[in-house]
Amino acid sequence: MFNRLTLVLSFVAVVVILAMINFTTPTGVGPLGVLVFFMMIYVIIYGITNLIVGLFMKAGGKSQAKGKYYAAMVSFGPIMILLVQSFGSLNLITVAMTAVFVFLGCFVIKKRI
Repeated sequence: MFNRLTLVLSFVAVVVILAMINFTTPTGVGPLGVLVFFMMIYVIIYGITNLIVGLFMKAGGKSQAKGKYYAAMVSFGPIMILLVQSFGSLNLITVAMTAVFVFLGCFVIKKRI
């Protein structure tokens, strides 16, 4: 049930992003619109990551409940890279730091949950 809901919300997020891109400009949408844009990107990436991680967890014979935590952590990485790129300071060091952050988050999930 949750996987279907995630996929439906991801599809809705794609529709919202396409509407935002076609009908507004970044300066005209304001800060709240930018927040909605980044949230919709996160929902899309979470849906895709949840699907991929769920397949890996099912193939490994492990609990899929833990996979949702992994998907949430891994899908935050591209959002961080997109935010850094929007500030214009994307380089190899920031990509490496983002990868380390995601790795440490997955490590905490493995140890705590």
